[in-house]
Amino acid sequence: MLIPYTAPSGPCRAATDIQKSTFIADIAPVSSLDEAAAFRDARVKEFRDAAHHCFACRIGAGQALEKSGDDGEPQGTAGHPILRVLQMQGLSNTVLVVTRYFGGIKLGAGGLTRAYSGAAAAVCRAADLVTMTPHLSVRLILPYDAVGLFEKYIEGTALRVTERAFTDTVTVSLLAPPADWPRCEKDLTNLTAGRLRAETLGETYVPLPAERK
Repeated sequence: MLIPYTAPSGPCRAATDIQKSTFIADIAPVSSLDEAAAFRDARVKEFRDAAHHCFACRIGAGQALEKSGDDGEPQGTAGHPILRVLQMQGLSNTVLVVTRYFGGIKLGAGGLTRAYSGAAAAVCRAADLVTMTPHLSVRLILPYDAVGLFEKYIEGTALRVTERAFTDTVTVSLLAPPADWPRCEKDLTNLTAGRLRAETLGETYVPLPAERK
């Protein structure tokens, strides 16, 4: 059974300047530690003259696997604050890299922690966040004279039609919230006088707008 999780819909970047240092934060969805490492490596290559490339990632839905790194900053002043922001935002399957161009002014441990936390929070605010929500993948076979009733019915539901095929019958592929489908299937069976054929093909994720924390 799939578990819902929240992540950015795609890569996003935000930059902040703090006491002459520039902090460039990049966030992206990933599905593995290898993908997270590759994303960080790409930022290192892009900003090869930067002083530090600190990061954190959380992989998996439910009990997430977490990893972070300070990349030369004092221990606990960069990677862990970035990770804490991901935790507080409830983000999973996500990597966040903060690149620092040192401006010559030392911030101290507390200042660094605030700077990296602030940069991470800024890119989270800028990112388009989605909740990856489990849906059932369902295939329906309908008689032609039931199509109008079906189309009218789904207007008031959370069912999402992904494909329609017209042959001697009408085949509809749709995505349905698991909690809603038993009631919807019963309603559609009644509407079609028992002529509906439905097959559940498994689960998949549907991205829905996330609630901001």
